Amino acid sequence: MPLRGYRVLFRDVLSGIIHGELPAEKITFTNTLNAPGSASVVIALDTRSRHVNALTVVTGAATALYVERDKRVVWAGLLWDASADFAAGTLTLECEGWLSYFRLRGFHATRRFDQVDQADIARELLRHAGEYGDGSRLGMIAFGSEKTGVLRDRTYKQSEHSSIGGAVEQLAAVNGGFDFSFTTEWRGDDLTTTFKIAYPAVGRTREITLAQGLNCDITSATISGKSVVTHAFATGAGDGPEQVWASSGSPSPIHPRLESVDSYSDIKEYDTLKSKADRRVRLGRAPIVLPTISLYPDSIGLDEIELGDAVAVAGGSGLVPISGLWRVTELAVTVGESGSEDIQITAAPREVFGEDG
Repeated sequence: MPLRGYRVLFRDVLSGIIHGELPAEKITFTNTLNAPGSASVVIALDTRSRHVNALTVVTGAATALYVERDKRVVWAGLLWDASADFAAGTLTLECEGWLSYFRLRGFHATRRFDQVDQADIARELLRHAGEYGDGSRLGMIAFGSEKTGVLRDRTYKQSEHSSIGGAVEQLAAVNGGFDFSFTTEWRGDDLTTTFKIAYPAVGRTREITLAQGLNCDITSATISGKSVVTHAFATGAGDGPEQVWASSGSPSPIHPRLESVDSYSDIKEYDTLKSKADRRVRLGRAPIVLPTISLYPDSIGLDEIELGDAVAVAGGSGLVPISGLWRVTELAVTVGESGSEDIQITAAPREVFGEDG
């Protein structure tokens, strides 16, 4: 039975041919801020459909899947794995978002960027994946033209063959960095996925309050004490006395000295390393509380809240109160047989994403 309001489309990655719709029996998908996200789709092992067969539903990133809700694509990515339950007669398709592909592509060139907008550097890295080697040109990937006004220095060496996805993630995760997403839309009869950048990385503020017992249940929360850092070191390129490194510190009146050492072998610039160390200390000022919020049915839907939004949250109890402005870092949706939606949100304090200049 089709899931009301939803359908799952699939296409061949190399040719770009859209085969049509999968007979999905269950859909679960998660969008995660600046990360690949995931999706799980259950279909029948024997679909009795001519266009759904072992040649069109192929794991190993050969097939792209698109979860469409009321004609809007709410999740897109690649089919990596599958598990067959012969007793139940089902096949579960395990997918990850487009960033998972770029994590497995290397930057096979030597390129130096001097005072280049960080958005342009990110796009140049990703474009390399579409230009280098056989099987690289994925026609469904497009690029925006956003600028952040933040200029960076970066050097990438061919000998290092750096992960492109990892390099983009590192570029985004500094003070003054950015949010990014792979957003899929219909363009005529084609599905196009565009790499988009949002700056500054603090999210849009929504006039929404998630209140425990009113429109949601705050079911759990994790308190990450190991995230506390009072002094951070960021090491860059080079060895021994030639190695570039930077440090940052902010002694705490509560916590003892806690240090982190992070390595960035592709970075030669002190200012960049200092920015990373500063950000690590800022993130480590206090334990980070991450609540998991389950929305009540028909209270707040996917059309009203998006990944990255900043919303007011009120709830928790006792030793773990949850209040203030929080940012949506993950949206997990399970679609029931009738098309009903179970929506869970993971949020982080908005100050984690604030700018220190």
